Amino acid sequence: MKRTVKLLAVAMVALLMLPAVGASASTGTETEPSGVVVIVLAPYLTWQDVLGGTMPETSELAREGAIGNLNTCASARFTSTVTQTHAALTISASSSSASDASAPAAYSVTEHYEVGDAADAYDRFMGRNPGDSAVVFLGLPRIQRANESQTLDTQIGALGQAIHDAGGATAALGNSDYGYEVRQTWQSRPAALVAMDSEGLVDYGDVSAKLLMSDPDAPYGVSTDVEVMRFAFASAVRGVATDGGPGLVVVDPGDAERAQRFATDVADDVAVEHRVKANVKTDQIVGMVRDNLPADATLIVLSQIPATPESGPVGFAPLIVSGDGWKGVITTPSTHRVGITPELDIAPTVLAELGIARSVAMLGNAISSDGSSLSLDERVTELESLNTMAVAVDTVRLTVTNTYIGITIALLLVGTFFMLRIKRRRPAWAHKVFSLLRNGLLFMLCVPVSATLMYLVVPRPDSPSLVLLLLVGVSAVLWLAAIVVARRFGPGFAAGAVGLVTAFVLIVDQLLGAPLSFSGLFSYSPLWGARYYGIGNEGASILVGGGLVGVALMFDHFREARWVTPVKQWVLPVFALLVVAVTAAPFWGANVGVAAWGFAAFGIAWLQMNGHKVTWKMALLGVLSVVVIVGLFSVYDLSAAGDGGQTHLGRAWESAEEGGVSALWTIVARKAETNMRVLRASNWSYLLFAILGFLAYMRWRPHGDFADALNKYPNFGIAMTAALIGSLVGYFTEDSGIVIPALVMLYVAGSILYLMLSDAAAEQGEAA
Repeated sequence: MKRTVKLLAVAMVALLMLPAVGASASTGTETEPSGVVVIVLAPYLTWQDVLGGTMPETSELAREGAIGNLNTCASARFTSTVTQTHAALTISASSSSASDASAPAAYSVTEHYEVGDAADAYDRFMGRNPGDSAVVFLGLPRIQRANESQTLDTQIGALGQAIHDAGGATAALGNSDYGYEVRQTWQSRPAALVAMDSEGLVDYGDVSAKLLMSDPDAPYGVSTDVEVMRFAFASAVRGVATDGGPGLVVVDPGDAERAQRFATDVADDVAVEHRVKANVKTDQIVGMVRDNLPADATLIVLSQIPATPESGPVGFAPLIVSGDGWKGVITTPSTHRVGITPELDIAPTVLAELGIARSVAMLGNAISSDGSSLSLDERVTELESLNTMAVAVDTVRLTVTNTYIGITIALLLVGTFFMLRIKRRRPAWAHKVFSLLRNGLLFMLCVPVSATLMYLVVPRPDSPSLVLLLLVGVSAVLWLAAIVVARRFGPGFAAGAVGLVTAFVLIVDQLLGAPLSFSGLFSYSPLWGARYYGIGNEGASILVGGGLVGVALMFDHFREARWVTPVKQWVLPVFALLVVAVTAAPFWGANVGVAAWGFAAFGIAWLQMNGHKVTWKMALLGVLSVVVIVGLFSVYDLSAAGDGGQTHLGRAWESAEEGGVSALWTIVARKAETNMRVLRASNWSYLLFAILGFLAYMRWRPHGDFADALNKYPNFGIAMTAALIGSLVGYFTEDSGIVIPALVMLYVAGSILYLMLSDAAAEQGEAA
């Protein structure tokens, strides 16, 4: 036993010392701190707008700078309809922000409000004078209450506050006000919300209607006056520069929001005309900003709200960054995917450009660029290809998963019914039905790995129909191969082979940098933004479940072979450590939770398959092993912070260092909240309940077949127990925990019923 423990320790260290392969994002070029960062908001923009000829200034900016796809899903975290207010608050906080539709807007201090001006109103609302601030956000108390009740640690105004704490200044210009009715208008002033500090104050600028001009042909009869904006921008830049510290200027061209809001009230061709004119106005303002930009400034143009597609999910939005050292395509540790960044990265990028450290409450990372020399057309083509694929996969994702869950549950129910009610009646047609059901289950076991393998056939499917065709086609090929294997070597070998192939494919994919896992039907979605790299909970569950069932059934198939005993004792723990390392290591799967529940599942399997009892001493040794693994991963991840390779694990420890135990507790609370939300919303819950019900019924109402199958496949019986305990640990340690037991136990329940139906089909065939 002592020799085994020593071997485990040596193997663990050896695996953890393996070189990282393709996990870190390229850091590309480095930039010197800027004195001023200017952000131009361009909602509803597309790359076709940029390249279409109507936006030459923006196109030139993209040509000389760095571009990327912006994921804006964080703004939708607490709302079904994203507004500029949601987007602006989320960008400023670098954390998903809640909003309140009743909250007043931001105002220039001299604007009329209620019985006086906005400065007086701010004093009434906040109990203090705004001082020399030029812009105030009167809705701050309502927004703060909304975030206190709905979010865990979102800090409103974190970006502006960090700049003020560093001795700098902020400015906001422009508005997207719309919808005149008698003497009332609806204010939309996102520039102020991006630039404000935690007190709702902005030092310079103007967000009032003074920046608008009468335009009878424009939406709501107004549009932004570029010449007035030019004067206001120059004044704001002078004011920020006069303060002598780092500065942020946020500009809202305004017309794009008005065109979007007005579109439902006009004819389609008029709406298109308004949209084109709004893009032209945005481009004019981008040109105006470039003409008046300080020499050391960084300019960011971002579409904080993506254009609404005619059908399917919302995709990525354009992001352009120009300045010293910005060239090519953007990269970020948040995604480890060149060309894609979440909106949570905008605030940390601004602070990095200004030489200011981001706060622990900011969830994003600073963006950089890869310095590539590809043409603008080539870069945009690549970004649009990523977007097209992500949208195509997500268009059918829900349909595929719901269909898969529904068919699997139906097979479990019908298969159980036939096993318990029809088998003993021995009708002549029974063996055909049993064969059909078992082959159906075998097909379902082939589907998850096929959802990864299909990208070997077409790496970037560009339509939902092609995604479905690839999934069904690759699944069918693997299924037919499994049927041939079953006829040649038996059903146990076939089910085990499917499990091992599943594990092998996912392991190799992670070792190669996860090229097949950009977007998967049984994996993470880059449009949802929960994860962009490594292996998600779905993939990890499929890997652990398939691998555990696969090795168990192979041990059962070759139980008489002399090599099985030493393989169980020595090779199984190495395989287990490989699975844990590949799924949990920061430089591979980066899903550290698997270190706990994956280790628990394989640890129990190894003990029982080798005739050892699970004692409290062994349990303690397992916990210590997990602590060691996580500790080694943490050391590596913290050391990777400087080269852009850090993952969520390192960020968690950095948060603890800066924010103390409360920061770690916030992370735990956030995961628990996500876990409960996923439990209520995910249809995987139904599959888990069906699986647990199936297993419980087989245990509590035995009819011999279940017990016979476990006697015939004793190692599989051990794997069943190990999978159940391991997935239970996973449920309590991961933030989408219900997915883990559902997918891990899928291989257990699907395989055992497949084996039972195979035996029943053979018996019925002989009887017939």
